[in-house]
Amino acid sequence: MVLDQKGNELQIEYSVRVRTGLLTLVIGSVMGIIALVLRGPVPLPNADVDAWARAVTGSNYFLAQVLTIFAYVIPYFGFWGIYASLARLEEVERLAFWGFMCSIIGTSLAIATLGIFSFVSPQLAERYFQGDNLLPEIISQVAIGQPAMINILGGVLYLLGTGLLGLAIWRSGSLPKWAGILIALHGLFLVFGFMLFPVLFLSWVFLLCGGLWLVYGLKG
Repeated sequence: MVLDQKGNELQIEYSVRVRTGLLTLVIGSVMGIIALVLRGPVPLPNADVDAWARAVTGSNYFLAQVLTIFAYVIPYFGFWGIYASLARLEEVERLAFWGFMCSIIGTSLAIATLGIFSFVSPQLAERYFQGDNLLPEIISQVAIGQPAMINILGGVLYLLGTGLLGLAIWRSGSLPKWAGILIALHGLFLVFGFMLFPVLFLSWVFLLCGGLWLVYGLKG
């Protein structure tokens, strides 16, 4: 009797932790949305260097980029929450595991470039305003030059990871099916809409809705 009670308490505690992990999907997506609203669209320097320089020296840019970094990192725990909630289901455990792994690795590979955009761009833009027309091209080279291979690999892994997680959710029977579609759409829109403001905005909306659905649809 005592052992049963202890087991129930542990199960409840574990469920609370999983739900808390899933909640980070919601928190991260809200941060992403706020960051986009604060920052607005930011073109690449090779597309419109003047617009780029004005955007990255705006009063809200630094705060927006800090929020963006948190928006990418905090959902790590949400992806774990998805895996943890499906780990005992043999038919989808493998999908959920590799989806979790690919999502984490994919995000991590992009963090370095995101940091450059966040903290180096404003300094280069200030130099541009002082008459240095060469330095902003460094940002373009980071985005579309040789370092872009790492970003492309990160994007492919993130797209694969969120797709596998979405498929695992859809097949699980224990989590809301359409939440899986929203998670997969988030990955698709985030990867292919990285420089397209409306598409990027929608990616965070998909994650917000999918995260909320998972939090309230989790059994136990």
